[in-house]
Amino acid sequence: MEQIPLYQHIVNALTAKIESGELQAGDQLPTEAEISKEYNVSRITSKRALTELENAKLIYRIQGKGSFVSTDKAPQRHLSKTNKEILLILPFAHNPGLGDYEKGINEYLATTDYTLNIQSNTIVGQRKLLEAALQSANSGLILYPISSISDLGILYQYHLAQYPLVTMDKCIEGIPFRSVVSDNFGGGYQASKHLIENNHKKIAFISSLKVENSSSIRERYFGYLKALYDYKLIDYSVNDLTDRYLTHDNDNGREYYIQFIQAVVTQGITGIVAENDLIAIEIIQIAKELGLSVPDDFSIVGFDNIHLAGFVEPKLTTISQDFGQMGYQAAQSLITLIENPRDHPHENTVVPVRLIERQTVKKL
Repeated sequence: MEQIPLYQHIVNALTAKIESGELQAGDQLPTEAEISKEYNVSRITSKRALTELENAKLIYRIQGKGSFVSTDKAPQRHLSKTNKEILLILPFAHNPGLGDYEKGINEYLATTDYTLNIQSNTIVGQRKLLEAALQSANSGLILYPISSISDLGILYQYHLAQYPLVTMDKCIEGIPFRSVVSDNFGGGYQASKHLIENNHKKIAFISSLKVENSSSIRERYFGYLKALYDYKLIDYSVNDLTDRYLTHDNDNGREYYIQFIQAVVTQGITGIVAENDLIAIEIIQIAKELGLSVPDDFSIVGFDNIHLAGFVEPKLTTISQDFGQMGYQAAQSLITLIENPRDHPHENTVVPVRLIERQTVKKL
């Protein structure tokens, strides 16, 4: 069954009330806020529903007063599902720790006549959302993939259909979609260089996923290796440790991190580059429970600069991503692709990152 967008459910419900006479000519409709509450949707979705009704000439709006049923309300049965709606698929319903991509997307869309519809794959899964979106009337899709190698079959169908699609955060292996990513390589390099400049010689890298599954993690890892190579600090014993913790298949994350910390201490490693802030923060907390201190026993640098990074003790040194700019660039790239369908080369937009120095790196 084709998945009907949330706003379309609202459009259908209000249209039925108008056609039945429950809502008469001149009657005022609920506000965007009231619709959001009644149907449990975002303000963007309720606004989209009212826009559809207005475009169909079923309602009219008066600035500062609200929306009203049109006096000439002959229903237009073929309401456009959309030809000006962008779909955003995220692997999380709401995670302020990972930044406000939506804000950046809407900032750009505000300069256009496109609107945004957001869906999370946390319940039905990425593949089901991708299958539904391919059959929908959305103008295009911004995808935050769960990995670089997931759902390649359905994604290749997007490529064959020349469906406008831009990925954020990761590239899709083997399929030439446009993508907007942070400078992950540069970030991994900066994090490692910062430790090296503070006289750390034995530095490990830790990831929660296999590096081959995520282009962003892989680039961070390569940046880490390049810094160690440039400063002639390649230590194969450390590489052996790092390699073991780049192939994480253990669902028990806590046990996984305990083993890693114990190996770090045993091998005399003094610096760690973590795939992201959440891992770095968990390592700091577990180290405390084991009677260890960061940065006295080892230093660590995270990646993302989530809100919590500035509030944990000690405050986390990290690489900051500009999530808003990533969203803005993704929207801009997608609209360009939609408006110029014959001009869609595979290209990556790389958004700069920067080091945020706090308290988790000690000078030796």
